[in-house]
Amino acid sequence: MLYQLNREVTRIASENLSARAVYRRKDLYSRRGPRPVAAGPLLCPLCGKTAARFLPFGLKGGRRNAACPTCGSLERHRLLWVYLTRHTTLLRQLASILHVAPEPCLESNLRPLPNLHYCSLDLYNPAADVHADLCRLPFPAARFDLAICSHVLEHLPNDRRAIGELARVLRRGGRALILVPFDRSLPATLEDPGAATAAQRLARFGHPFHYRSYGADFAERLAAAGFAVSPIWSRRLLTPHKRRRLRINDNHLFDCRRL
Repeated sequence: MLYQLNREVTRIASENLSARAVYRRKDLYSRRGPRPVAAGPLLCPLCGKTAARFLPFGLKGGRRNAACPTCGSLERHRLLWVYLTRHTTLLRQLASILHVAPEPCLESNLRPLPNLHYCSLDLYNPAADVHADLCRLPFPAARFDLAICSHVLEHLPNDRRAIGELARVLRRGGRALILVPFDRSLPATLEDPGAATAAQRLARFGHPFHYRSYGADFAERLAAAGFAVSPIWSRRLLTPHKRRRLRINDNHLFDCRRL
């Protein structure tokens, strides 16, 4: 989760900067401290703080009420945390966890848990425990019980290989919780090999480093790697009142069990 990327998009597109050139910048991984916002009806389930409003976040002006002013969590992080803590027992078991592209709001809650052996992985983030490509993981087979991978696969030209690697390093019966930009109204994932530049990808997929927008066939792509897939839709998981209070938008999570 790169907090300053929205300020760089125009330059990235105009100069056709590579992901490597941008993501290696350490300043992109730092965020400002808590923003002063009055207490109110909104609640962040990760940090437990209430607020009258959340902050905008995202490219092209951002989404209203998206980011927690205290811990920086976004809608997808809050959905993931609610699902993990209230609808599974994964965090109450002895487990080895791989956290891909670790978000600070999640890592700060996961790393201290005494029952978890926590490992973060990122290709560029200097704070990650392991620096490696998700398509070539430096771990033996069946190394982990749980993997968390949120909004990473759309950044990879070969996402199928990355999904296969996640399956390989999970033990039989292990779980991968995967989130991507997902549009359930799309019958098939949109990919455009002709979008070869940052500007073309920005115009096509809304982000200079995205290679696709996932559609209804995403679960099949996960299943092809050896997963039993349970799609989780925020609108079915939570009541409208809870979604409003926790500021969780129309979002999807894929709970994948290694067969």
